[in-house]
Amino acid sequence: MEARSKRLMRVERELFQVLNAYLVQAFGASLPSLVSITAVEVHPNLKNAKVYFRLVGDEKACTETQGRLDLERSRFQREVAANLATKFCPVLKFEYGIAKQLDEIDALLGSLNRVGSKFEDE
Repeated sequence: MEARSKRLMRVERELFQVLNAYLVQAFGASLPSLVSITAVEVHPNLKNAKVYFRLVGDEKACTETQGRLDLERSRFQREVAANLATKFCPVLKFEYGIAKQLDEIDALLGSLNRVGSKFEDE
Protein backbone atom coordinates (compact mmCIF):
# COMPACT_ATOMS: atom_id res chain seq x y z
CA MET A 1 0.00 0.00 0.00
CA GLU A 2 1.34 3.40 -0.98
CA ALA A 3 1.86 5.91 1.83
CA ARG A 4 -0.04 9.16 1.44
CA SER A 5 2.15 12.24 1.34
CA LYS A 6 1.90 14.97 3.96
CA ARG A 7 0.91 17.40 1.21
CA LEU A 8 -1.95 15.19 0.08
CA MET A 9 -3.20 14.73 3.65
CA ARG A 10 -3.01 18.51 4.21
CA VAL A 11 -5.08 19.17 1.09
CA GLU A 12 -7.64 16.57 2.17
CA ARG A 13 -7.89 18.15 5.63
CA GLU A 14 -8.29 21.67 4.23
CA LEU A 15 -10.85 20.50 1.69
CA PHE A 16 -12.78 18.71 4.45
CA GLN A 17 -12.83 21.90 6.54
CA VAL A 18 -13.90 24.15 3.64
CA LEU A 19 -16.70 21.78 2.61
CA ASN A 20 -17.98 21.33 6.17
CA ALA A 21 -18.03 25.07 6.77
CA TYR A 22 -19.93 25.61 3.53
CA LEU A 23 -22.40 22.82 4.34
CA VAL A 24 -23.26 24.46 7.65
CA GLN A 25 -23.32 28.01 6.25
CA ALA A 26 -25.36 27.25 3.13
CA PHE A 27 -27.81 24.70 4.49
CA GLY A 28 -27.86 24.87 8.28
CA ALA A 29 -30.78 22.71 9.35
CA SER A 30 -32.79 23.21 6.15
CA LEU A 31 -32.14 19.76 4.65
CA PRO A 32 -34.76 17.03 5.17
CA SER A 33 -32.26 14.52 6.60
CA LEU A 34 -29.16 14.78 8.76
CA VAL A 35 -25.99 15.17 6.68
CA SER A 36 -22.34 14.93 7.56
CA ILE A 37 -19.22 14.81 5.48
CA THR A 38 -17.36 11.75 6.68
CA ALA A 39 -14.23 11.87 4.53
CA VAL A 40 -12.50 13.49 1.60
CA GLU A 41 -10.18 11.51 -0.63
CA VAL A 42 -8.00 13.47 -3.04
CA HIS A 43 -6.30 11.84 -6.02
CA PRO A 44 -2.47 12.12 -5.88
CA ASN A 45 -2.46 14.53 -8.86
CA LEU A 46 -4.79 16.84 -6.85
CA LYS A 47 -7.19 17.21 -9.79
CA ASN A 48 -10.03 15.02 -8.48
CA ALA A 49 -11.56 14.46 -5.07
CA LYS A 50 -14.27 12.22 -3.68
CA VAL A 51 -16.41 13.68 -0.93
CA TYR A 52 -18.15 11.08 1.22
CA PHE A 53 -21.45 12.09 2.80
CA ARG A 54 -23.49 10.25 5.40
CA LEU A 55 -27.22 10.79 5.21
CA VAL A 56 -29.44 9.76 8.10
CA GLY A 57 -33.20 9.50 7.83
CA ASP A 58 -35.92 7.70 6.00
CA GLU A 59 -35.45 6.80 2.35
CA LYS A 60 -37.57 9.66 0.99
CA ALA A 61 -35.75 12.31 3.05
CA CYS A 62 -32.33 10.91 2.12
CA THR A 63 -33.22 10.84 -1.59
CA GLU A 64 -34.44 14.44 -1.42
CA THR A 65 -31.31 15.55 0.44
CA GLN A 66 -29.07 13.77 -2.04
CA GLY A 67 -30.85 15.50 -4.92
CA ARG A 68 -30.45 18.93 -3.32
CA LEU A 69 -26.76 18.36 -2.63
CA ASP A 70 -26.20 17.17 -6.21
CA LEU A 71 -27.88 20.33 -7.51
CA GLU A 72 -25.57 22.43 -5.33
CA ARG A 73 -22.36 20.63 -6.40
CA SER A 74 -21.26 23.59 -8.52
CA ARG A 75 -21.60 25.90 -5.50
CA PHE A 76 -19.51 23.53 -3.41
CA GLN A 77 -16.98 23.57 -6.27
CA ARG A 78 -16.88 27.38 -6.32
CA GLU A 79 -16.42 27.50 -2.55
CA VAL A 80 -13.46 25.13 -2.82
CA ALA A 81 -11.93 27.18 -5.67
CA ALA A 82 -12.25 30.36 -3.63
CA ASN A 83 -10.89 28.98 -0.35
CA LEU A 84 -8.42 26.21 -1.11
CA ALA A 85 -4.84 27.38 -1.55
CA THR A 86 -3.67 24.98 -4.27
CA LYS A 87 -2.58 25.34 -7.86
CA PHE A 88 -5.43 23.12 -9.06
CA CYS A 89 -8.96 23.02 -7.77
CA PRO A 90 -9.97 19.38 -7.49
CA VAL A 91 -13.15 18.37 -9.32
CA LEU A 92 -15.55 17.08 -6.68
CA LYS A 93 -17.42 13.80 -6.93
CA PHE A 94 -20.04 13.11 -4.27
CA GLU A 95 -20.48 9.64 -2.76
CA TYR A 96 -23.40 8.95 -0.42
CA GLY A 97 -23.83 6.47 2.38
CA ILE A 98 -27.23 6.14 3.96
CA ALA A 99 -27.89 5.09 7.52
CA LYS A 100 -31.38 3.83 8.28
CA GLN A 101 -31.25 4.58 11.98
CA LEU A 102 -29.64 7.19 14.13
CA ASP A 103 -26.77 6.04 16.25
CA GLU A 104 -25.97 7.76 19.56
CA ILE A 105 -23.75 10.41 17.94
CA ASP A 106 -26.37 11.29 15.30
CA ALA A 107 -29.03 11.66 18.00
CA LEU A 108 -26.74 13.92 20.04
CA LEU A 109 -25.91 16.07 17.00
CA GLY A 110 -29.60 16.33 16.13
CA SER A 111 -30.47 17.48 19.63
CA LEU A 112 -27.66 20.06 19.57
CA ASN A 113 -28.96 21.35 16.24
CA ARG A 114 -32.44 21.80 17.70
CA VAL A 115 -31.05 23.58 20.78
CA GLY A 116 -29.01 25.90 18.51
CA SER A 117 -32.14 26.76 16.50
CA LYS A 118 -33.97 27.74 19.70
CA PHE A 119 -31.22 30.21 20.61
CA GLU A 120 -31.27 31.75 17.12
CA ASP A 121 -35.03 32.30 17.37
CA GLU A 122 -34.71 34.28 20.60
